[in-house]
Amino acid sequence: MDRVTEDRAGLRVILVGRTGLDAALRHDPGLELVRAKTPLDAIGELAEPLEPTGPAGAVVIVDPESEPAAGPGSLAEFLAGLRRIDPAVRVFRVARNGGLVPSGYDGSVGADDVAAALREFIERGSRASDPVPPSIEPKPIIGGTNGVQPSPTRGSASPQFVRAEGSAETKLLRAVIDGDSVLPPALEAIRARLAPIEVEFLKSPGDSAPPGWAAWASAPVRLSTSGRLAGELRSRGASVEALEREAAWLAAWLELESKQLALSEAAYRDSLTGAWNRRYFDDFLPRAMEEARASRRALTILLFDIDDFKKFNDQYGHAAGDEILIECVRMISAVVRPTDKVCRVGGDEFAVVFYEPEGPRAPDSRHPSSVFDIAERFRSQVRSAHFRKLSDEAPGCLTISGGLATFPWDGRTPDELVERADQLALEGKRQGKNVIAIGPGCRKLGGA
Repeated sequence: MDRVTEDRAGLRVILVGRTGLDAALRHDPGLELVRAKTPLDAIGELAEPLEPTGPAGAVVIVDPESEPAAGPGSLAEFLAGLRRIDPAVRVFRVARNGGLVPSGYDGSVGADDVAAALREFIERGSRASDPVPPSIEPKPIIGGTNGVQPSPTRGSASPQFVRAEGSAETKLLRAVIDGDSVLPPALEAIRARLAPIEVEFLKSPGDSAPPGWAAWASAPVRLSTSGRLAGELRSRGASVEALEREAAWLAAWLELESKQLALSEAAYRDSLTGAWNRRYFDDFLPRAMEEARASRRALTILLFDIDDFKKFNDQYGHAAGDEILIECVRMISAVVRPTDKVCRVGGDEFAVVFYEPEGPRAPDSRHPSSVFDIAERFRSQVRSAHFRKLSDEAPGCLTISGGLATFPWDGRTPDELVERADQLALEGKRQGKNVIAIGPGCRKLGGA
């Protein structure tokens, strides 16, 4: 994604695909402009904006050629997903050569009328400062539309959904957006609706069941798209019909939670290697450093790239280059700890955040010396690895070079730490490739 940030007092506009509207919107000081390559990127940006202090009001403009691929409910799922994340979002389609606007959009815009259309949207009261934003019934509907919620009627408050701070729907939506479990607020809502009747949720047969549970009425909680059994609701006193309605409602929220987690994961993952991407690295490192600062623990980052990677791409082709990148991520992932984060931050550039929020698990482990051991093990593995697509020259022909920088000694901010690790990596390359450089004077690991 490529972000162009303007005055953040107004509205966040997410452009999906090649809309051709960048130039017209870039000059509006009241807009924060975000470019998303795919609908999935747009959903990820809406759910997890890079700047959480930016405008709360949002509009999404979609290029027709970037709409989800043809298939039952694919476009409807995309539009419904946007509105589940932000019920007040407006979604427009770029008008090309006339034609009808598919159902679910709020309208269409073009190069000539986009500014006026957006101003009209703002005037309709969608900004965070508005006392009562537009509201919808957020409950996903089961059956008839593959579990997709129909496009809501806009412009008037819904009597079913009052956006009170403590309402069940608000708590559920907040849980989905924050990546928390929807089960606690969902059960709270079910129990409130069926009170004073008792209701319990059993996730699996091994769960602790309420006394006399075998005599309780039950209803399976089954996700509609996958068919997976998430558990069952049991109640003493509720009718089977009432329990089945609540089970279907709970299943819809659990399915939305699952899809949102998958979308968030996809938005932060590199599609080729499976490593975390630059977006994740930029978001995670500051938070990890704050936690390290608060707990008075060290944190180390490794920045490395593959020596002469362009030569391998040119000589053996991009398929070989892709294999190298994938295998490097597999090897580094195999030697780091579960809490460490492996990120692809550029073409052949990687960053590893060595992060132990609970402190070292081994009593004799000392940070950062333990990190240096991991980095050296990885460097040696790459040096001796065999890559199928590099033919007979593979053994011993691939090396990496990088730099290790540790908080707080090498930097007290993310920028300082990254800059120091980058400097060490460059110094190491000047002294000879196939090295991991650390500390004052660019002390080297490896190089053999």
